[in-house]
Amino acid sequence: MDFLKSAMDRVKPEFERLIRRELGKMTKTNEKIHVLADESLGGIKREYVEVDRKAKEGEKIVIVDAYIGARVYKNEDVLYVNKLCTEWEGDVFSEDAVVAGYNPEGLVEYHEYHVLEPTNVVHIDGERYEMVDRKAEVDEKIVIIAPDDDLAVNGDLGKIATVTEVFNEEDIDASPMGWVKRSEYRVLVPVESTEEEPQPSDPIDVIANLATRVAELERENKRIKDEIDTLHKDNRRHGEELEALKYVAKETDGKVAHLESDSDMRLFTAEEVAALLNAMRERQ
Repeated sequence: MDFLKSAMDRVKPEFERLIRRELGKMTKTNEKIHVLADESLGGIKREYVEVDRKAKEGEKIVIVDAYIGARVYKNEDVLYVNKLCTEWEGDVFSEDAVVAGYNPEGLVEYHEYHVLEPTNVVHIDGERYEMVDRKAEVDEKIVIIAPDDDLAVNGDLGKIATVTEVFNEEDIDASPMGWVKRSEYRVLVPVESTEEEPQPSDPIDVIANLATRVAELERENKRIKDEIDTLHKDNRRHGEELEALKYVAKETDGKVAHLESDSDMRLFTAEEVAALLNAMRERQ
């Protein structure tokens, strides 16, 4: 039953991942992707997408309409938001934009930037991978995204490892790191390149493709449920057969006991048999 539960647990995140990917194709042509080092992943390169909205403190922004004046940044520059401006909604302050005498607080106006939102896609050794939040399987690659205190001291944030063993608690053994907790990693799933899988431009094509993928996952889910139902039926049949065997055994024990009881009801003793034989011989 454990392997069936594991298979069903994998269906849901895979289903959600395919939905995100297929729906993302509708707007992918209008998105602008930036590949930047992500300090929260130990410096691993991560894909960010431009979004036209107000920034939050701690986010990255990209300059799209730089103010013509004495400021240090230009279009396409990436800045870090240190603080929000309370006087003008949407404006932010960035230490990367500080210019002594001209822009001492590092003000960046709302119309000048787009927010860079991180995606789950990372670049490792020239390949693109999606970070998926699920239990890993043997031989899969993982990335450490939230090491515990002891591991953090050793600098394991952002390290890549290959799974060699999976434990019941969903913790794993991964080379070359050793024991890794379930809460510390994400599974790295290779992302198909656009050359191998062209992106459809028509939303109808996207929806049709998504429907096909959903149907495949539903068939897989039905297969797993059918296997579970078969196991339940087998268990019930085995239980009925066991009860029948118990009944037969009980009946057999009763008959054996009866025969043993009958064997004790002797008609003649050994001495009486001997006497009868002697009498027969004398008559002859």
